[in-house]
Amino acid sequence: MRGLLAGTLVTAALLLGAAPASSRAAGAGQAPILGMVPHAGATTFLPSVFGAAGYGPLVYHGGPTLRTNDVYAIYWIPSGFQVSAGYVSLINGYFASVAAASGTSGNVYSTDTQYYDTTGPIAYQSTFADYYVDTHAFPGNGCDDGGDPVCLTNEQLKSEILHVIATKNWPIAATSLFFIMTPDQVGICAQTNVCTTNTFCAYHSAFSDYGGNWSSYAVEPYDATIGGGGACWDGQSPNGDAADATINTISHEHNEAITDPTGEAWFAEDGSGDENGDLCAWNFGAALGGAPGHSYNQVINGHYYWLQTEYSNDGATCLQRYALPNPPPTNAALPAVSGVAAVGQVLTTTVGTWTGSPTAYAYQWQECTVDGTGCADIPGATGSSYQLGTSDAGHTVRSKIVATNVGGSSIPSVSVPTAVVVGVPASTAQPAVSGVAAVGKELSATAGTWSTAAAFNYHWLRCHPNGSRCTTIVHATKSRYKLSAADGGHTLKAQVSATNAAGTTTVLSAHTAVVVAVPSVRKKPKLAGQPKAGHRLRARNGIWRGPPARYRYAWLRCNAQGRACRRIEGARYVRYRLRKSDAGHRLRVRVIALNAAGKARATSSPSRVVS
Repeated sequence: MRGLLAGTLVTAALLLGAAPASSRAAGAGQAPILGMVPHAGATTFLPSVFGAAGYGPLVYHGGPTLRTNDVYAIYWIPSGFQVSAGYVSLINGYFASVAAASGTSGNVYSTDTQYYDTTGPIAYQSTFADYYVDTHAFPGNGCDDGGDPVCLTNEQLKSEILHVIATKNWPIAATSLFFIMTPDQVGICAQTNVCTTNTFCAYHSAFSDYGGNWSSYAVEPYDATIGGGGACWDGQSPNGDAADATINTISHEHNEAITDPTGEAWFAEDGSGDENGDLCAWNFGAALGGAPGHSYNQVINGHYYWLQTEYSNDGATCLQRYALPNPPPTNAALPAVSGVAAVGQVLTTTVGTWTGSPTAYAYQWQECTVDGTGCADIPGATGSSYQLGTSDAGHTVRSKIVATNVGGSSIPSVSVPTAVVVGVPASTAQPAVSGVAAVGKELSATAGTWSTAAAFNYHWLRCHPNGSRCTTIVHATKSRYKLSAADGGHTLKAQVSATNAAGTTTVLSAHTAVVVAVPSVRKKPKLAGQPKAGHRLRARNGIWRGPPARYRYAWLRCNAQGRACRRIEGARYVRYRLRKSDAGHRLRVRVIALNAAGKARATSSPSRVVS
């Protein structure tokens, strides 16, 4: 049953823009109030004459359908207002069951698959995306229904929907369908500011934002108590909870939103404008089981429900379930992706297994977040294989397959996402070399840090003292390297190569200090000074290679021929004061040159005889 929108329902608070264009649209940003569920016992909406056999009164008017839909549930239950104990969990369970049964033909949602829009037939594909219980207070009454302590207008309900959308960051999108549930003792005036206490049981409509993105919504009062408990509930409760009454009208509005979300798609042209749910309101068909008062006529994902039937153009009748004469393919086993998840590598997908004898398959690769959610189509990636690019690094990838036969196109079937795609390794911190730069000592190199896991290979390079003109040291391929005599006077660098499935990257460490060798004398030490008692002799170190880092000294007292030398106790400095006991002897000095590589010694020629 279709209502006419009274006045403009757009406010600045709603941030609404232009609604989908239609002669039936009721002003910018707002579709008409659609599919109002009448009270139980109201006159049937099923016309007595449908025309030719097999042709029903629903006519396509060119607008969009919800070929797929994502359900978001809002429970607006401020403190002091009540719903039954199982209300939220049972309704959430219903949405989850409807989603889990997507693609099957065993419940009322299968009747929608006979309808279509300009992009193709409706696929029974529903997801239950999220829900939210909002306990913030109701606004001041926007209307008066003559009975309930709180009365809300359609505008106030849309404001709440948009508040929750912003709070939860839910998308305003063509596939989004928002259900808002209110508690007991809350009236709703959908069309005017003054109305009779809930003369309807539910309705649906649609709105758009300023960007032209539109979404559908449905309003669900607390049906179990409307009109004393019998106006919006025929008494059957398969789950023994007041939620059963609301679940029935949810089914009504859900199916109507799928087939006529904005009032531009499928409705009757007999002047009523009725949709598929309107034509079969309060028609439940035959029960499948259950005790009196707890009957059920639907088993969805193993759970029992009492739902009105839905109108079928095929046969001009109300049905509990429907199977297309030539149904589109149905997936029996998911597609599978093979290949290495690394930039530059090629992934390949199977199509999976299908019923319905597909005649063609359409491929689409999707890029997803690390946890496999938030997937989006990769432009141009429409083949059975896909070469991973640099933009895929850090994401997972999956394939999406649509199978087609004479009955139409299937619901998309997607593979399990790949592992996170790795990129070519990138160095985030340079390798570091530690150890003493001296012949005979060992250097050690770290790999540094990298953007991704990798295997590492090492090479050591011998360089000019300033770190230039490096050559590879043959066989030096470990993270540790023992410096040889050939390294003396050079600097060294560690070369680290990081390799994963995407490729190899090579980086260098900073160069070491110049490598020192064990000291060696080029010109032996000398003595300076007068060899007379009381005078000082001084050691001249000579010239050394290495270079030495420091020197030690030992003074020697020899015979008059400069032989048979013995160390003078305590004489270990660069200078030595000659003593009376040195008279008649010759002296020598022994210079010990030291650095990190080791030490060497050299002895001067003897002095003249000390006088």
